[in-house]
Parts: sequence; structure tokens; C-alpha cells
Amino acid sequence: MLRIQARNFSNGAAMQAAAKKKAPGFSKAQSGGKKTTKRVTAGSMYKRWQPAVATANLHKNATFVDLPIFNPQKMKGVEVNSFSEHQLQFLYRLGSFRQNQFNELFTRPVSLVRDSTTKKLFDTLEKSASKRIVITGEPGVGKTTLLAQLHAQALEKKALVFSISNSEILTNGRTDFFAEGEKYIQPMLVKKLLTKFAKSNSKELLQSITLSDNYKLVHSEGKDLSVKRNVNLTKGKSTLSDLLNIKAPSRNRGAVFDALIKELTTQTKIPVYFTVDNFSHLLTTPFTAYKDTSNKNIHLLKFQIGQSIFDLVSGDLKFAAKNSCVVLATSGSDRTNRTLPIGLNKLPHDPYLTRYHYEPLLAEKLLKGKCEEFEVAKLSKIEVAKLIEFYQKAGILLEKDLQNKSLEQLTEEKYFLSGNGNPRELLKSIALYPF
Repeated sequence: MLRIQARNFSNGAAMQAAAKKKAPGFSKAQSGGKKTTKRVTAGSMYKRWQPAVATANLHKNATFVDLPIFNPQKMKGVEVNSFSEHQLQFLYRLGSFRQNQFNELFTRPVSLVRDSTTKKLFDTLEKSASKRIVITGEPGVGKTTLLAQLHAQALEKKALVFSISNSEILTNGRTDFFAEGEKYIQPMLVKKLLTKFAKSNSKELLQSITLSDNYKLVHSEGKDLSVKRNVNLTKGKSTLSDLLNIKAPSRNRGAVFDALIKELTTQTKIPVYFTVDNFSHLLTTPFTAYKDTSNKNIHLLKFQIGQSIFDLVSGDLKFAAKNSCVVLATSGSDRTNRTLPIGLNKLPHDPYLTRYHYEPLLAEKLLKGKCEEFEVAKLSKIEVAKLIEFYQKAGILLEKDLQNKSLEQLTEEKYFLSGNGNPRELLKSIALYPF
């Protein structure tokens, strides 16, 4: 006879078993008390070499050298000058210094003042009929340094300075833009230029210029600038400072920029220095990286800022104040084409050249404004000797060079290594290539 068997199932063992562990989450907080240090490997630094050196405060370890302060009214032949605190603050706000100028080797930026460049440029601007100068020269010869000296002169003369320190930002397509009628507005760039102009120039000078017209502009206020209201600026009562205090929304910044350019060109009280560094980039890249609705590159002259620059270059817009000027500096890092030589009337117009090699619209603007060329010459042996004497005091020359060579021998050697007097190559031969 078969026996019926039954099994009893129980869940007691499962209930007493340990719970399953949760999968690790994505929290970055350390669960334990042990701290882990970040491993520094090749490529883990967040700055490239040149920006890292320029921003590492290495100038604090430099040897102090007592130098005369740059004074545009009292220049004595060939002399290494420094800038005053007031001048330095002004130049830093304008962006007059570059990272590749090796300023970290000294306690503060220095400048070689010489008759063949500094004094000659100042005299040329005084005698020029058009007051429009294009500074040219080979790479590293000191075009940006000369522009910084001009900015310092403008400060001492109590003039207003409108400076575009790097024109590449106008064409590289990295900021927002929108169409307004037949032109394009770049609101973020407009904001940067307006802020730079307001913070670099003297508040007293800006308050001394009254507006020549009535303006109705949009102003943003509130914690998040979401509250908008209309602001009326009155002719003869409101000042240039009131205009620059307008915090316009991005869609309304173009009107503030147009008003500023109009007031700067209309007022006759204070001279205006309008400067553009790296100007050759605009001449060789007339078609920007920005694209229109047809996916075609937009020409520089269709932008509000680009059109304003070349209106001042051509003379369609002129500064009414006496001793105002437009100074443009080329850069050796840009490619070259025929636009600048033809625009300076050094070569004839060639209708068969492609627009990559020649932009007739921009050359025509230069010709119309009667722009004059100012070529920066290389250093003479006397000027190289003056710089080496300063470098010796600053402690950046090698001991073996000072022990085994006289000043005349060292000057001859460095003059040859610098390509017969190129200032940047001279400093490179000492700091980067210590043979």
C-alpha cells in the first residue's frame, strides 16, 4: 500500500537571510574618512603652458630694478621705462598687454622708449592730416608695445580711449548674434566693449560730456534683471556716463552702442583715441565664421561693430574733437594678402585676384580714409646694448655669459641671434634658448 507523504515549505530561512546590497550610486561624496588625492598626470593640468606662466604670479619672484616712469612729455632718446600704478591699471583694463610678451620676468611690465618709434609715432600723429595710422612691422618687433605707449600717452593727455585689443573675437563665431534690419548685432561683444570703455576711462571725463541728442533706451533692473523699463536721456542734461550706466537687454544693446559711437564722434570737448590691435585679421578674414539663414558666411561689414570700425577708418565717421585719432596695429600671427598694400596705395588695384587674396571693399575703405603706414623698425645695436644692460640688472642673464663675455661681445652675439634686432627674439634668446 502506498503511503502519501507531504512536505512543509517555510519562508523563515529567507526572512532571516541578509538583505541584498544596493548597487553603488553616482554620489561624489566620500563615504569613508579616507581622503584621496588627485593624481597629476601628463595632460591633467587645466591651463596650457603660456596662460599658466602668465597667470602664476612669477613676477613676484623677479628682481626689482628702479626704472624711470614713462612720461610722453619727457622722453630721453633710448631708455627702458616702467609704468606708474595709474598707468598700469589703465593699460590692464584696456588689454594692452599680451601673454607672449614675457612680462612675468620682471616685477612689472617694462617698455623701451626710443626716438625711432615712440617719439616718431607721436610726432606723426600730430602732423598727420587724416589722423589715421596703420602700424606695421615684422612679428615681434613691438607693434603692441607701441600701442600700449600710445594708450599711456592718451591717459596723460586726459583723452578717451576706445580699444579693441583683439579683433579675432569679432569674426570667430563664438558669441551670439541676431539680425536687426540689414545689419547683425553681437550683444555679448557689445556688452564687453561698453563695459571696458566705461571702466577704463575716467569717470570725471565721462560725466563732463553732455549728450547731443535725446535717447529713449530700455533698462533692465532687479535681482535677475528681469524688470525692464524705458529710460529717457535728455539732450544737454544727461551725460556719457548716464548712457554707459544703461543695462540694456541683449536685444537692445545695439541701440546703446550706436548712441555711444554717435556721441563720441559728435562731442568736441575731449579727444578720442580709437585703436584696434590685430587689425590684419579683419583684412584677411572678411567673411566671418557666422552664418546666415542660407548657411553662407556673413561679411564683416554686415555686422554693427565691423561697420563702425571701417566707417571710422574710411572717414565716413569722424571724431569732431581736436587731436582725436584712429590707430590700427597689424599682427605677425595673421596671414598676409594684398588688401593692406593696396589699401595703403602701395600696390595697384587688381580685379583678377580672388577674395581670399584681396578684399576690394576693405581696401577701398582704407584708400578713402587716406590711412598712413607707420612701420616699426628693428632695434639698433645701441638699443640692444641698452636692453642687455637692463636684463643684467634684472638678473635674467646667465652667469656664464656675464663671466666669459664683455658687454660688447654679448651685444654682438644677441644682436645676431635676435635676427638683427628683433625685440621678441632677443628676449627668447636669453630666456628660452640659453646657449
